Amino acid sequence: MKKAAAFIFLLCLAAFSMAQNSASEYYQSAVINDSQRDYAAALHDLDNALEMRPDFDSAYCLQGCINYKLGEYKLAMKQLDKALKLNPNYVDALNGRGILKAQLKDYSAAIRDFNKIIELKPFHVKAYYNRAQAKARLDDFTSAIADLDKAIEYDSHYVNAWYSRAYWKDMSGDYQGALADYKKVVELDPTYREAYIGMATAMYQHNDKAEACEVLKTASEKGSVMAEELIEKLCK
Repeated sequence: MKKAAAFIFLLCLAAFSMAQNSASEYYQSAVINDSQRDYAAALHDLDNALEMRPDFDSAYCLQGCINYKLGEYKLAMKQLDKALKLNPNYVDALNGRGILKAQLKDYSAAIRDFNKIIELKPFHVKAYYNRAQAKARLDDFTSAIADLDKAIEYDSHYVNAWYSRAYWKDMSGDYQGALADYKKVVELDPTYREAYIGMATAMYQHNDKAEACEVLKTASEKGSVMAEELIEKLCK
């Protein structure tokens, strides 16, 4: 009897282990399908994973991120909330939910999620970047720029942070600071066409028409259709 009971226990343990592995395998398959933009297959994989492991926080998080990409914002929020109910300190879920809240223009709530990430991981560059965008949408340019300062301090090659800081500096009236940052963007990434457009726009608005047109010509040479249109309007 004891041997039989032990055998049954081992069978149950093996079955449980297989179920856990299978849930993980479904999740990994979902990650691959998501990277290939096969969202339907990824969501099907995640449904299978969650059927086996209803407490699989990473599966809920990935579901939420995929549904965000598909524009299913309410469903995405529900799934990210589930992930965070299971794991309140889940940084990826906090980041995803913060981005989603910002998309829904609930900027104050988004900032709270990014605040939480920074409390957990003070060097989380993207949290500073994302929080800056939310703050800027509330017209808090000074604080937004301070966050972008942090992002650049922790990753000096974070080109999107340089570009964003240039834009918000220009919006806040710091033309020279904006110009320096735009120049840094194209130094780091000469193909960053939006930076050329931003730089030329700032120059033109501050009566540097000749320089603006030269920058637009460079952007046009790099394939910017918008630059070509602006040259026709401003530089003839």
